[in-house]
Amino acid sequence: MRNIHEVVSQPSLPVPLATAKRSRTRFAQNWDFLAVVLLMGASLPLAWISPVALVLILNPGTFDDHWVIDAVFKASRGIFFGRDVAFLYGPLAHWLFSVPRWAGLSLGSIHTSYNTLLLWCSFFFGYATLRLLLPEQPAWKRFLLLLLLAVFWAPWDGRTAFYIFLLAFFVRGWYALQQERVKPIVLGFGAALLCAIAFLYSADTGTYGVAAWLIALCGVAWEGRREPKARLYALAMAAFVVSSVVLVFLFNVAMASVFDFGFWRRSLALVAVHRWNEPASMSEAGAIHLLLPLVAGGAVFLLRWAVAADRTAVITARAGFLLSAFAFSVLAMQSGLVRSDPNHIVFAVFPMVFFTGTVLFSFQSRLVSLAAALIAVAVSVLFSQPAPAFRLASLRYRYVQFRHPLTACPGGFKEFDHACYPAGFATMLQSNVNYLQQHSGAGDSVVIFPYQYMFGMASGHNVAGAVEQSYLAVGPYLTQLDIAALQRAAAPAGLYFPDGSLSLPIDDVPNFTRSPEIWFWIFRHYRADQELAPEDFGLQRDDSRAARMSMQPQPLGVASQSHPIRERSAKLDLGLTYWPRGADFLRLRMTVHYDPLWKLRKPERLQLEITRADGSYDLKTFVVEPNVSSEVWFYPWNDTELAHYFDADEMQWRTTPRSAITQLRLLVTPMDWVSQPPDSITIESADAVTVSMAH
Repeated sequence: MRNIHEVVSQPSLPVPLATAKRSRTRFAQNWDFLAVVLLMGASLPLAWISPVALVLILNPGTFDDHWVIDAVFKASRGIFFGRDVAFLYGPLAHWLFSVPRWAGLSLGSIHTSYNTLLLWCSFFFGYATLRLLLPEQPAWKRFLLLLLLAVFWAPWDGRTAFYIFLLAFFVRGWYALQQERVKPIVLGFGAALLCAIAFLYSADTGTYGVAAWLIALCGVAWEGRREPKARLYALAMAAFVVSSVVLVFLFNVAMASVFDFGFWRRSLALVAVHRWNEPASMSEAGAIHLLLPLVAGGAVFLLRWAVAADRTAVITARAGFLLSAFAFSVLAMQSGLVRSDPNHIVFAVFPMVFFTGTVLFSFQSRLVSLAAALIAVAVSVLFSQPAPAFRLASLRYRYVQFRHPLTACPGGFKEFDHACYPAGFATMLQSNVNYLQQHSGAGDSVVIFPYQYMFGMASGHNVAGAVEQSYLAVGPYLTQLDIAALQRAAAPAGLYFPDGSLSLPIDDVPNFTRSPEIWFWIFRHYRADQELAPEDFGLQRDDSRAARMSMQPQPLGVASQSHPIRERSAKLDLGLTYWPRGADFLRLRMTVHYDPLWKLRKPERLQLEITRADGSYDLKTFVVEPNVSSEVWFYPWNDTELAHYFDADEMQWRTTPRSAITQLRLLVTPMDWVSQPPDSITIESADAVTVSMAH
C-alpha cells in the first residue's frame, strides 16, 4: 500500500507541466513579435554597429539632406518643430529624428540613423495593428505579413503606419461601444488623446487621425444601423469634442501659454498650403503604382464581403471595417495625387496595401490561407513600390560594413565629420564652415537662403527663421512668421546660393519666385562679403541697406482683365509691354479662379513666357494660392545673376547685357491627368520694378 503522503501529494505533480503548457501556448500565440525584433536588428544603423566606421556619401547636398541634418542639430539645441519652428513634422517626430545625437552627434551618424526610430515606429504600429485586426489568426500569418509589408511596401517615417493604427483602433473602439463593452466617455477621451498625439507627430497625421475617427464611426454605424445606438455614438462624439478642446489648451500651456494657439495655427497653415505649394506631376509608372493597388484592393475587399461564413468571428470580414478601411485608404491616396513622385506614392498607397494584406490573410481556411500567403509573397516581390524604406540590399551593405568597416575615405573623397564626401564638395563645405565660424560668435545664428541648412550644423550655428527652409515660407502668415524670427535672430553672417548647380529650383519654381518676401528681406539686411566658391556667397549683416533701399514700380501697359480658361491647356497673350531701361524685376498681381473640385485634385502648372527684343525667351514656372489675389515676382533673366544684388556697390548689380522684354504670355498646362484646370485667371496689374540704393 502506497504512503498516504504520496497519495495526498500526487495531484500537485502536473502543475509544472500545466505551467509549461501555458507558456508554450502563450508563445505559440505571440511569437509573431519576432518579426519586429528581426526588422529592428536588420535596420540597426551603421553608426551604432561600428562607431569607428565612416559613411560614404555619393550624392551630397540633396534637398532632404539639408533639412534632416538641421533637424537633428536643432533638437540638440532644444529647438523643436511645431513649437519653435514650423515644418511638416511636429515635436514628437522631431524628437525621434534626434536620436543620432545619443550615439555622438556627427554628419556621419545622422546620415545613417536619422530615421531609425521612425522606422521602428512603423514596425511597432504595424504589429499593433495586425494584433487588433487579426487576433484570431495563427501567429505565422501576422509574422509573414508584417515582414512583407515592412520590407517591400512601408514608408520610412512612421506617419502612415500611425494613422493606419488609429483607424484600426477606432474601428475596434466603435464596435466595443456598440456592444456596450466600453463607456462612451472613455472612448471619446482616448480617441481625442490619440489624435492630439498624432498632431504632435505631424500636422497631416493629426488630420488623418481625426478623419479615421469619423470614417470608423460611419462604417460601424452603417453596419449597425438597425440597432438604436445613436445615443451612445452622440455621447462618445461629445466626449471627443470636449476632450479635444481641453487638450488643445493643455498643449498650449506645454508649448507656450494657455491662449497661445501658435502650434495649431502653424500646423493648419502647413496642411493648407501643401496642395497648391508642392504639387508634382505623375509619371505613367507612378500612375500604375498608384492605381494598381486601388483596383487590386477593391477586388480583395469585395471578395471578403462575399465570403460571409466567418463574418461574426473575424473583424476584417465585417461590413463596418471593410467600408471604413477602403474609404480611409482611398482618402490617404490624396497625398499621392498631389505630390506624385515615387516617395510620396509609397506614402499614398501603403494604407490600401496594408488593409488589403490584412483582409487577404483573414480567411480561416488552411488551404485559402496558404494560397493567400503565396499570392502576397509573389505580388510583393514582383510589384513592390519603387522606393520602400527597407531594402534587402541594405542588409548586405550592413553585413559588409560590419565585417570590413570603412575607416579611410577612398580616392576622390575627403572626410568631414565622420562622413566621406566627394573631394570638391568637402572642400566647399570646409570653406563655408570656416567663413561662418570666423564671422559669427558661438551663440549666434546664421542666415542661409534658400535651403542649404547642413552648413549651419557643420559650423556649429543654428539657422535663423521660424519656418524650416524658405520654400515653406509662403502665404501671409508663414511668411511673416519667418521674417519676424529673422529679425529677432539678427544673425551677423550667412550664406546665399543663387539657383544654379548648388541650389536647384524645387519643382522648377525658382527659389526667388517661390518666396520673394524672404529673399527681399535678406537682400535689404545683408551684403555679399566674398564668393566662397562658384555660386556660393558669404553674407554679412548690413542693416543700413534697408534704410537706403527703394523700389520704383512702373506699369507695363498690360490690360487688367479676366481671361476665361476653356480648355485644359491654354495660352493667354498678355500683350506687348513697355520695359523701362534698367528695371530689375517683373511683378504680376493676379487671381487664379478654381471651382471647389481643385481641393480633391491639384492645380495645373502655371508658367510665364517672357519674350525679349533680341528674340530670346524664358519660361518661368510659378505657384499661387487658388482664389486668392497674389503677387508673383520674377527675375526675368538668369537667376544666378541675383547674387550681384547683394554687392555693396549698386553699379555691380547690372553688369550683364539685358535685352528689353517685349511680350508676356501666360501658359496654363496640366501636370498630369489629375490636374484641375482653372475657370479663369484675372490679371490685376503688371509692373516692372527698379530697385535702387542711395549712397
